[in-house]
Amino acid sequence: MKQCSLIAFIIPLLITGCGSPRVAYRSDAEIERNAAAAKSAYSAGSTESASVFYQKALNRARLADQPRDISRLAYNLAACRAQTQQYSDALELLDEAEFESSKAGTYFPEAVLLRTEILRHLGRTNEALATAKSGIDTLNNLPRAARDQKSGTASLQVFLAELACDQNDGKLALKELDKLDPNLLKSSDSVVQAKAANARGRALFIEKRPAAAAFCFDNAAALYQKAQRYSDMAVALQSAGGAFEAVNRRAEAVNRYYRAARSLFICGDNTKAQESFNKANELAKEADDKQMLSALTRLKTEIGRAAESKTAAPKSQTE
Repeated sequence: MKQCSLIAFIIPLLITGCGSPRVAYRSDAEIERNAAAAKSAYSAGSTESASVFYQKALNRARLADQPRDISRLAYNLAACRAQTQQYSDALELLDEAEFESSKAGTYFPEAVLLRTEILRHLGRTNEALATAKSGIDTLNNLPRAARDQKSGTASLQVFLAELACDQNDGKLALKELDKLDPNLLKSSDSVVQAKAANARGRALFIEKRPAAAAFCFDNAAALYQKAQRYSDMAVALQSAGGAFEAVNRRAEAVNRYYRAARSLFICGDNTKAQESFNKANELAKEADDKQMLSALTRLKTEIGRAAESKTAAPKSQTE
């Protein structure tokens, strides 16, 4: 069960480090105002607007000669550029983010992780693998005082497992996941835990253990839901549907496919949504599940209405 993983974006505050002392710096109001507007736009799903505001904030930080602000904002802008598939720009911004964070005396694991995700998306697997391993080595060698930054190790270790799954190597993926410190994973945020559960599900499915995989995919979906990562949640539900179908647990498979289709249509991923819808419809018909068939009919009607309203909107604007 191969998945096309979406690049995960986190827009963090940069962790402070122990670089050379600088003159006390008062927060620049223009930087903060534009950064706040960018974060708001990003949260609302307007990546292009977020990019405009992050660019303004970044330029101001460059003017003010503030390495920490430059690093944080260059990373945020890189995340936006990556999401709009401007990968070359994103990689250049990550170069700047990592350079400036090193000047500020900090290590920036989020930037390393985003770089690995972009390289993976571009098919530059060997570079992605080398970058992730180098990042893990760096984090493992940090002094105890910087232990809070070591949480990035879990994300990079999960990334290595995902790469192994991409290569259809379930055994290697499980080996990489088993290297994770359980306490470190438990203390990580819900997204990292979800990605670990999803990677384990993929690995188990590759190893022809679909029953165990289904449990992992369900766990991943619940964790993504907790993190409000609904698109990723839907993909995990779709995977759970496939795993349950493989062990002939059709009621569970139909349930997961239906839920995945509903969320994916709203997310705008019509191709995957239609795949899940068709699977749910096929299995529900075979089982003569009238209740589910009615639910699918309602979903289809709602999707049709949404499509009609989208096509009607441009017409009304031109009249």
